[in-house]
Amino acid sequence: MSQEEEPKKSAADPFANMLQFYDNWSKSWANSMSETVANPRFAETMSQQMEGSLEFWSVVRKQVGEAMEQYLQQLSLPTQKEVVSLAERLTTIEMRLDDVEAKLDEILDHLKETQD
Repeated sequence: MSQEEEPKKSAADPFANMLQFYDNWSKSWANSMSETVANPRFAETMSQQMEGSLEFWSVVRKQVGEAMEQYLQQLSLPTQKEVVSLAERLTTIEMRLDDVEAKLDEILDHLKETQD
């Protein structure tokens, strides 16, 4: 070994203790969390909390939707329901026009055949 390598080995790494502490801490937390998550009571509790959260956000979404609908009415703007209804009606009209057009084509073809 050269003399240059010896001081490097003898010098203590100032972060070695911190890294060791972090490794031990993270392993401890990982084990603790694994045990906690594997517990059936934990799953039941999480399920109850999720149901409560979903119910809460469902109510909030409904209230926001109603408030938005009232706001749009005050501005004389169409609501989503009105736009969807109008789109459905237009689609029905387009389909009927296509049917009329197809029948008209049949009549014209029939008239051409009878003239020939």
